[in-house]
Amino acid sequence: MEKMFSVIVPIYKVEAFLEKCIESILQQTYEDFELILVDDGSPDNCPFICNKYSERDARVRTIHKLNGGLVSARNAGLLSAVGDYICYVDGDDWLVPDALQKVKENAIDNYNPDMIIYNMIKEFGDYQQTIPCYVDKGFYSKDKLKDIIYPYMMWDRRKSFYKGLVFPSAGGKIIKRSLLMNHYCQNQSIRMGEDNAYIFECLYFADSAFFLSDNLYVYNQLNQGSFLHSYDKKRIKNNRMLVDYIKSKLGGKEKNIDEQINAFNAYWLITAIFHEIRCKNSILDSAKYLRSEIRENHSLQDININGLPVIVKLYLYLIKMNLYVLALLSAKLISRLRRK
Repeated sequence: MEKMFSVIVPIYKVEAFLEKCIESILQQTYEDFELILVDDGSPDNCPFICNKYSERDARVRTIHKLNGGLVSARNAGLLSAVGDYICYVDGDDWLVPDALQKVKENAIDNYNPDMIIYNMIKEFGDYQQTIPCYVDKGFYSKDKLKDIIYPYMMWDRRKSFYKGLVFPSAGGKIIKRSLLMNHYCQNQSIRMGEDNAYIFECLYFADSAFFLSDNLYVYNQLNQGSFLHSYDKKRIKNNRMLVDYIKSKLGGKEKNIDEQINAFNAYWLITAIFHEIRCKNSILDSAKYLRSEIRENHSLQDININGLPVIVKLYLYLIKMNLYVLALLSAKLISRLRRK
């Protein structure tokens, strides 16, 4: 039986947060949805929690699979979904109680858009922080998307680097299943930034979108075991895969989009430097690692520095000249100044 929404929860080692996540969905004020729990081979009690809710509520279905990563888990849920719209909720995050109802009443009932985009809240425990949508509330036709959104969706030159009009997180989006089925991320090896791999593609190929200014999704910052808080030695290799994937889907479509992908590429490379200073490696070890990984993955070869902000050009110059120690030390100083 078709539903308005399919809410898909990819699950891996989120035992401490999973019940809160599931309850936030089952207690939605709008009830015409199915909930698909995708146990991605989680080694803790998550599989048992999933089974418990499947037995308790007819709206809940559980898929148990071997561990394949977030993209794999989301895709497994998507391919079994029957809802008109797909809503992804990570297993350690949650929805506000009237999220689905607000999406339905504000966007779907009157406009039936391909995508609905709304604000998210970062949850730190003792305080919260809104991740705003920088787009005025309302319906955007294809022509309006072309004029207002696409030129700045990945990188908004009018703002400080690196910011785009659209925050590329699955948590702040609900997407029509018919659109997502044609543009979901098909590279399951991407393990970081995977939301970028399909959000921008879906938006570019959408015929319409509705932007809401409401805070509907809570992005949990308290899970110390998540990728957000972990060190990933394969970050640069992952970045290469991510950029190449986006290029394969959107590259060559428009000059402006190519420029945004170029800025995206530069941003992710520089982010890898700042990522290094947060780990426990020495500056010399980090410099050696970066030099080896950037060379092996050809990370610099296709970045065009023209039009990029001065600070970005500076970091790219330091990398090109093999001045990794200096790049790391400057990143460390900047991070300290930001914390003050």
